[in-house]
Amino acid sequence: MNEPGKTKKISFEKPVVRLMHVVNGFGIGGAELKLLELVRLIHERYSNRIVQTICSVGQGGVLHEAFEQIGVSAFVFSKRFAFDFRQVQRVASLMRQEKTQIVQTTLFYADVIGTMAGILARVPIRISWETVSHENNVFHHPIQRRIGYRWAAKKMDRIVSVSSDVRRSLIQWRRIPAQKIDLIPYGVDLKKYKQNRPDCLKALNLERNWPVIGTVGRLESYKGHPLLIQAIRRIAYDFPDMACIFVGDGPDRERLLSLAEKAGVGDRIRFLGFRKDIPELLGVMDLFVLCSYTEGLPNALLEAMAASLPIIASAVGGIPEVIQGGVTGLLVPPGDVEALSRALALLLRNPERMERMGRQARKFIQEHYSLETQLNGFIRLYDTLLSEKLGLETSDILHNKPGYGEDL
Repeated sequence: MNEPGKTKKISFEKPVVRLMHVVNGFGIGGAELKLLELVRLIHERYSNRIVQTICSVGQGGVLHEAFEQIGVSAFVFSKRFAFDFRQVQRVASLMRQEKTQIVQTTLFYADVIGTMAGILARVPIRISWETVSHENNVFHHPIQRRIGYRWAAKKMDRIVSVSSDVRRSLIQWRRIPAQKIDLIPYGVDLKKYKQNRPDCLKALNLERNWPVIGTVGRLESYKGHPLLIQAIRRIAYDFPDMACIFVGDGPDRERLLSLAEKAGVGDRIRFLGFRKDIPELLGVMDLFVLCSYTEGLPNALLEAMAASLPIIASAVGGIPEVIQGGVTGLLVPPGDVEALSRALALLLRNPERMERMGRQARKFIQEHYSLETQLNGFIRLYDTLLSEKLGLETSDILHNKPGYGEDL
């Protein structure tokens, strides 16, 4: 077998590009859902030219079946320990079996395991999809993570960043050379969010004339949900008909339920858990709030903007790149309950301003964060690396021009 990076003339049978995605797990999370969406898009457009395989190195979950329903092979290699070296060999064996040419990893553990396995299996092209910025915050600061990622990053051909802030973090904190990073922002399927869908109002025991605040995300510490509960408590007297819905599940669920009861707003907040009808739920909201202490570029935020919702969000990570203060929403300092309370009251007292912000939010997503732009970014990256690493004229491969499937 040729050494990775050496150019050769290769004959392929259709389909010619074999791509394996390695992810931390098949549980529900923003990065996992965006991976599912990307895999579906590639399959719909390029299934006769790109064979995809999905491999979880954490655990199974509800997304396992979702990947298989697309029509791609999905595997789970569960780990026995916090870091299970056995997985490296198992994933490498799968890569050899699948004749993988490109491995693309998503989330930290997959970055390390997938990179090691790719080296062992002599996969010529290795890419990391970096969706979050974890450096310099209290929630993701273990030194072993930084060391492990920096090692893996040295062995990757490209790192895809979802926002300029994540890119800066990679350069500053993880010491990644700027030329190794490609910026490909998330895309949003605007067709899902064309109009409000108030059908589930009755099921949620809500009235249409109530102002409904909503948030979507895993119930974890770094998402800052207690801040929203405290802010609702502060403004509850002034807005007696206000309600709030928390969409998502996670380890903090019971603690948040208890906190809402103790704050006296348990009757105002609906904890809906994991839901598959996010577009419908966004359709019943009047205002979307994200109180995170740290983020990359949260997909939930982009979807809320696509649903024409005004936004109140923490000024962290890539959020200020998409929220134009006073135009598409309001930015508040992370952890500042007082600022969050003021922002909520300001917008709830000005429904016309909220509606205007919501229109501007959707327009911004339409112009800058389309699914087509995201897909084209990845296809161009695959094109470039296949040419650089394998000497392939990839326009012949991906666009089915004359010479496709012949010696290149």
